[in-house]
Amino acid sequence: MRTILMHSGMDIDNKFIMKRIAVILLGLIVSLGASGQTEIKNGVVIDKGAQKIVDNVIAQMKKDTPLSFSFTFNIQDEGGKQQGKGTFVSNNAQYSIVTDQFSQFSNGTTTWNYIKKTNEVEIMDVEDGNTMFNFVKIINNSVKNFRPKLIRQEKYNNINCNIVDLTPMKGGSISKIRIYSSVSNNRLQKIEMHTYNGGKYIYTFSNYKPNVAVSSKDFTFDKTKYPKVKTVDLR
Repeated sequence: MRTILMHSGMDIDNKFIMKRIAVILLGLIVSLGASGQTEIKNGVVIDKGAQKIVDNVIAQMKKDTPLSFSFTFNIQDEGGKQQGKGTFVSNNAQYSIVTDQFSQFSNGTTTWNYIKKTNEVEIMDVEDGNTMFNFVKIINNSVKNFRPKLIRQEKYNNINCNIVDLTPMKGGSISKIRIYSSVSNNRLQKIEMHTYNGGKYIYTFSNYKPNVAVSSKDFTFDKTKYPKVKTVDLR
């Protein structure tokens, strides 16, 4: 009887050890798989899966250009809360944004910011312009200025989306950008931007139209459409 008990104990111990080995091996396999999804580039760890998603979004935008879409925005920053809706049209470096509160036009060298409430337009060089609403530039700049990380896949507005966080590689006002892109066609569905001073900018997109017809006039400020507008040239 004692011998049988000893053998039973040995069987139990062996089963326990085998389970432990299986768990360790599984963990090793998972870790090796995860390491295969990352690489070190210029001293920074890059999530290759997330980078591919961002690259696909950029490639799709280039394929769809000239493009247009409708958007809503919800902003919370030191200036308070602001929300509204508008339309965005882009043709490479040129873009226009028209909302119920303001408009912005850029022909690639000059930017015009029009404020409806004050009937005032500011003119400035592109380098000095506010890019918070230049969605194409935000994504394009992420390649060299931000590190991507795939968070998860989930449905947003009944669309299966990849959710990727972009964190800055160097200093700046933005602490994180979260993008939602369609798994099926790589088109943007939503962008969330967070700043170090607590600001939050949320943009949602709809009515996406690829390869629309545009002209150079679409990206310049037409003064004739804004009677008695006050011009402030900051160049």
